[in-house]
Amino acid sequence: MKKLVITLSVSMLFFACKKDYTCECTTTPGNTVSKFTIKSATKRQAKANCYSYYVEESGVKVEQNCSLK
Repeated sequence: MKKLVITLSVSMLFFACKKDYTCECTTTPGNTVSKFTIKSATKRQAKANCYSYYVEESGVKVEQNCSLK
């Protein structure tokens, strides 16, 4: 039982660690690739920020495909 508690505690610390992530977005049409860094975030927060990123050109949202690296 003691080993289980220690293992769970260590795994919770590992998964809750904040670090820097890179988000890479490809714009269509044109296949322009842009990258930006999301600093000091959990993986869940970084994914949410990356996937919600968008660019506007002349007031129109440009379609993008973003992924967390």
